[in-house]
Amino acid sequence: MYKVLLVSVGHFFDSTAEIPSIFKRAGCIVDIFCSEKSWLKSNKFYDNWIEASEEEESFKYELADYVKKNPDKYNWILLLDEFTLKLMNNFIGDDQFLFEKLLPITKIENREVLSSKIGMSKACSRYNITTPRFINYSEDLSLDFIAQNLDFPILLKEDFSFSGLGVQYCANINEFKSCLEKVLNRTNLVLQEFIEGEDIGVEALFYEGQLVSYNCATIISYMGGKFSFTTRRAYYQDANLAKELKKLGESFGISGFGSIQYIYHKERNLYYLIETDLRSNSWMPYSKFTGKDIADGVKQIVNGKIIGDFSETTPLNKKIEIAIFDRDIRRCMKNKDLKGFILWGINYKGCWKFIPFYDTILFNRIFTKLYKDFFKIKY
Repeated sequence: MYKVLLVSVGHFFDSTAEIPSIFKRAGCIVDIFCSEKSWLKSNKFYDNWIEASEEEESFKYELADYVKKNPDKYNWILLLDEFTLKLMNNFIGDDQFLFEKLLPITKIENREVLSSKIGMSKACSRYNITTPRFINYSEDLSLDFIAQNLDFPILLKEDFSFSGLGVQYCANINEFKSCLEKVLNRTNLVLQEFIEGEDIGVEALFYEGQLVSYNCATIISYMGGKFSFTTRRAYYQDANLAKELKKLGESFGISGFGSIQYIYHKERNLYYLIETDLRSNSWMPYSKFTGKDIADGVKQIVNGKIIGDFSETTPLNKKIEIAIFDRDIRRCMKNKDLKGFILWGINYKGCWKFIPFYDTILFNRIFTKLYKDFFKIKY
């Protein structure tokens, strides 16, 4: 039977909690490599737990040692979060065996895209993938140079950041100076032109450079501002966007998950690639509600028969609204959104199906966290 090993170093990434269920739906044997407190362990869908250290320095040696001692035990090993990817990418160095076993790309020359906004932008230029104009900031750059090479507004992005953290919007050169003063570590900053358009979130599965499965969504609600993480989305299929994803997978040599963001500029009819994070996210398990379950993509990989037909485009009135329960409840708490609470309370559009009643382990951990968050709120 097809065996996978799912790996996460941090105990704070709740996005990993339901990923084992995807592989279980695909009929895989699922082992997890994480610490006792990890969210990856907070579910009932894994078969075996390999205990690992919480401490990053120990973790990387433990993982490398385990993989080298069990070279043929797993058909696929996936690193599920940003910190694990960055940790192992830096640690592996030139070790070809560990590169092939652990990293979600097949082209070693593209490893700079892993957990690096600068790396992603450079790779887009290399493969002629449409992305906003950018420059890498250094203390040597003058404000005049920045103004001459980028059109404001721009985004100031810290190279390693996630969920909208480390991203600042700068409307003009004076706001840029003000935003820059807030950055403690100015190494590897990206200055990227801000594109006005529709935000599109994408969850995709690739295998050896080939697009296997995807879902895309427009954003209904954010936790905070535009650059924070999302709590409600409307899902659909888009044949034109699928072409962009196929090119991305082939160019980078992606083999694993992709949590991807585009901006669609309607007047130019262009999809601008904004983020390419080659790891799982919290939305992926919800693909079972869209009719395009990522688990079906995993089944294709397991069976060695990737279909590769992405000709479907969903009519505008057929988009499927999905909410992540605990995220949206926190949004309601933060914004004192009484209407949002009521909609959850009355099971609006059948939203209770998004509450993990099907997994008592995950359910208990989510409600424990919500309970603690609720009583920390100051009114």
